[in-house]
Amino acid sequence: MNKKEQRAQRAREEDIILTKVLWWILGAVVLETLLLLLNKFYVNFTVDQVEIAVALQSMFNVLIYVMPAIFVVLLIWAVAAYKRGKGYLLPAVFAGIALILTVCTVIIWKFYDKGISLLTVAVPTVAVLALIFYLYQREFFFSATLSALGLLGVRMAAGVASQPMLGYGYLVLLAVVLLAAAVAFRVMQTHGGVLALGSKEYKLLPKSANYVMLYVTCVLVAAVAICAVILGGLMVLYGVLAAWLLIQAVYYTVRLM
Repeated sequence: MNKKEQRAQRAREEDIILTKVLWWILGAVVLETLLLLLNKFYVNFTVDQVEIAVALQSMFNVLIYVMPAIFVVLLIWAVAAYKRGKGYLLPAVFAGIALILTVCTVIIWKFYDKGISLLTVAVPTVAVLALIFYLYQREFFFSATLSALGLLGVRMAAGVASQPMLGYGYLVLLAVVLLAAAVAFRVMQTHGGVLALGSKEYKLLPKSANYVMLYVTCVLVAAVAICAVILGGLMVLYGVLAAWLLIQAVYYTVRLM
């Protein structure tokens, strides 16, 4: 392959990445707009909007059953198409969208205004993580994802007193995720970025990946989560993880140059 063909192939790859990024941004904007409308008409509604709020409540009482069913159907379609070896991309995308909408529906139905408030922050966060996934090094994506989960952990720890089962349940899940991530990073470090799951191997990180940053992220997120349980959701704990994310952003941006 000559240089001209290499440049053409790279241009095509960049176009594909740009298209994916734009779809993620569009999806996040649409979902965020819907959440803001729900916050206005379903949470902070006026007297004239009571009927709209009641109708939305009835809608969620139905969607809580309908959306999971739609997701299951689309998932079966995607799996069947994958086994055939063709035409599985579209059903997989639809299944992913249905999963996101199902999660949003469950959270809003269960936690009402707090759920909408959480999703209003979570949606742009997921969109930013998608941008990191496509535009930055893969290790930055893993580290940023763990840091975002840590930020959510601080918020959950702050609400432990009012909802101990939910708060401690999430913190236990976060501990499991951090431990699994640390083990996976160690395995990939000793196998050139390859992680074996069953009989299949996945090249998740390059050989040049900086595993120190990943290990530091795991330790820092765990330490912040523990401090959040002891001290409560202090703003300084959010600041610690936010500062670490900023440091990583600068570091990985410099590496791209």
